[in-house]
Amino acid sequence: MRRNLIGLILAGGQARRFGGKKALAHLEGRPLALWVKEALEPFCEEIWLSLREPDQPEALLGPHFKRIFFDPLPGAGPLAGLLAALKGLSPEAALLVAPCDQPLIQPTLLQGLRATFEKDPAPAVVFLGTKGYEPFPGIYCGDLVKDLENYLEAGGRSVRKWLSGLSPEKLLGIPPEKWYAWDPEGWSFLNINYQEDLKRIEALLREKRPPLSSA
Repeated sequence: MRRNLIGLILAGGQARRFGGKKALAHLEGRPLALWVKEALEPFCEEIWLSLREPDQPEALLGPHFKRIFFDPLPGAGPLAGLLAALKGLSPEAALLVAPCDQPLIQPTLLQGLRATFEKDPAPAVVFLGTKGYEPFPGIYCGDLVKDLENYLEAGGRSVRKWLSGLSPEKLLGIPPEKWYAWDPEGWSFLNINYQEDLKRIEALLREKRPPLSSA
């Protein structure tokens, strides 16, 4: 069965290293979260937003998204946002999840991710990198709710550790030798933790536009 993809952008972090309000920070005149939204839109039926609480500044982005989810477990990080969205997902859909701080996700990478999921629809399909699993962007299904609830109830907070604890039939990792062909420069995984990271990406865009291609 071909599942509909629902985009989910994670924007619930405090972003202390960045100085706060990271999803609202502008890159070439647009908030970072909207860069990610634009990347996901060609592959998704609709796009959702994950926030930690209703009164955080990033709630200003709400009108751009179909639905907004708030963390059910304060302080649990991105996994709490993922859990809330998975519980709101219909059985015939899956989540295409990305953080608000990866503004240069490439269409070719998402195209390859979707094709892999359609061919081998494991409940979680992610990429493999030098540090192990790269959780985002990734595709996640509602079948993972119980595993995720158990992990969070046990005090777990690391996305990579949760993925590593999944049984092999529930997790598919796309190896570098495969995804390099989709994004040879690795633009998709450039994330912004500090103001300096944002400046570096601004400089990269001035020097060399990323190799974007149509979906």
